[in-house]
Amino acid sequence: MRKCYSLFQFYRHCLIVVWVGGYSLTLHAQQLRIDKIEPPNWWIGMKSDSLQLMLYGENLIDLKVTCKDHNFKIANIYLTQNGLYAFLDVRLGKKLLPGDYELYCSNRYGETKIKYELLKRLSEKGRYQGFSQQDVIYLITPDRFADGDTVNDNIMEMRDKFEHSSPLGRHGGDIQGIINKLDYLHNLGITAVWINPLIENNMTISYHGYGATDLYKIDPRFGSNDLYYKLVEEAHNRNLKIIMDHVSNHIGIEHPWMKNLPMPDWLNGSIDNHQLNHHGKDILQDIHGDSVLARNTLSGWFVSEMPDLDQRNPYVAKYLVQNTLWWIESSGIDGIREDTYPYVDQGYLARWNNTILGEYPKFNIVGEVWIQDPAFIAPYQQGSMLSRPRNSHLPCVTDYGLFNAFGDVFFRQQSISNIYKCISHDFLYPNPSNLLTFIDNHDVLRLIDVVKGDIRRFKMALQLLLTLRGIPEIYYGTEIGLQGGTDHGLIRADFPGGFRQSSRNAFERSGRTVQENEIFDFVQNLLKLRKKFPALMQGEMIHLPVFNEFYIYFRILNGEKIMIVVNNKDQHRQLETHFFAHHFKNTRFLLNIENNTQIAYTPGLLLEVDGFEVLKYKLE
Repeated sequence: MRKCYSLFQFYRHCLIVVWVGGYSLTLHAQQLRIDKIEPPNWWIGMKSDSLQLMLYGENLIDLKVTCKDHNFKIANIYLTQNGLYAFLDVRLGKKLLPGDYELYCSNRYGETKIKYELLKRLSEKGRYQGFSQQDVIYLITPDRFADGDTVNDNIMEMRDKFEHSSPLGRHGGDIQGIINKLDYLHNLGITAVWINPLIENNMTISYHGYGATDLYKIDPRFGSNDLYYKLVEEAHNRNLKIIMDHVSNHIGIEHPWMKNLPMPDWLNGSIDNHQLNHHGKDILQDIHGDSVLARNTLSGWFVSEMPDLDQRNPYVAKYLVQNTLWWIESSGIDGIREDTYPYVDQGYLARWNNTILGEYPKFNIVGEVWIQDPAFIAPYQQGSMLSRPRNSHLPCVTDYGLFNAFGDVFFRQQSISNIYKCISHDFLYPNPSNLLTFIDNHDVLRLIDVVKGDIRRFKMALQLLLTLRGIPEIYYGTEIGLQGGTDHGLIRADFPGGFRQSSRNAFERSGRTVQENEIFDFVQNLLKLRKKFPALMQGEMIHLPVFNEFYIYFRILNGEKIMIVVNNKDQHRQLETHFFAHHFKNTRFLLNIENNTQIAYTPGLLLEVDGFEVLKYKLE
């Protein structure tokens, strides 16, 4: 065999046929091959002139890469031991123009040319807008929202097949379905849309999107990259922002990397030798915490089907940073929700945040910090004195502290003072206005199930959410009181009318029940009030200690002062106002902003409040 190969080595790209015992054995001569390059393109004029290209192929050993244009400088090449990957450190000169650049690759296995495209950046106008407390975010699990293209329900090469009857199967929701419902969201009063991950998840139980198998590609069952860009554009045309759900912590077990890792330390552990995460996030801030258990939180696998990436590896870190920038620049999205935030190396995340916000100053990033004590959440927000000397550079964190307080009041039926006490800890946060607040989402019980179907308490909870400080998020279907269950597949229920299997269309008034229309109208009116009275969105908040299950707070902005009165008892009661009379200085009337009726203010005024009612008055 060696003699045969030596004789015909000039046929590197040809087949070799050897006759053995009457049978023909066809061999492929070893040759240099490059199959893919990531990022697939880049842009002229980014803040950093450095770019790391990851090449995929075969026989990349001793690879040399050059470019005739000296402004596209290959500064360094790192070759992996298995010969399947190469990393090129590129310096982009200031004189580079948009266009295709040819890279010449060669080694003892042959030579080849690849083209790399540098694009002109688009105008920032209407893109990368960020999100703030002036927004109301609508969270969508895309597989369960609306199926706008039934052709892509089943893709032959994808492992997980369409199985609408299974709570854990794929139901067919997609990007086109979301595009078709943007007018519905705009008319509801939503201003931003957070969508659970849309990138390729070619593995079983993949509908949720959190097990990526290609970080640069939209899952074909959801659509395509171009369709995602169209979604962002169509949303922006309706003054809706788009928030991408991003994961630095892990990938899916079926990611091609798992067949041949680029480097031994690409992951924390391996398929055969890894720890499962014990999810002890509090320990990371505990000065008495066990260091071994703390390392487990950062390096343990979330589940065995989701390998944990090691962001301490500089090539992993650079790959993830560039991947994030690529999606932002390609699509024009306005923000990111970063999954499983405490589980990721915090030094990496600080650099990741800093790089993104340095490139897109108006952008916003919210980290999912699923801890219920504000003292353990606050260190993750940028500028926190509790995380010195490191600055996280993370603008926004999920307010699981308030979520837990909502649970105390509405699920465990405890005192509303739990909400007061939680918000009283806002001194821990550098910016409590930049907290993402919510009552339900894709991981927890739906609000209608939390309150056990009690519509009065359902409305009370939503009024608190939409008038307290922070950036409120509403889970899809909450605007009609959609029911779920305790299992994730049921919590992420189909939106009625989004699928051809639906028996009715709850996106239309005629397809909703009487109760659903009541709830929809209520939510829509609440969102209108937020826009009409800016103090409800971004005003200073002053609240009073809870007494006799009355919770009273004020939102104040530029002379506009709104008083909110919450009665957490199931009975009509009178509220005496004399003990906080100082808030009524120069007040002549109390305007009920819901029904536009006025009450003349007199010292010692008694307010009539129904059971589980929330009153909202503008002081005039």
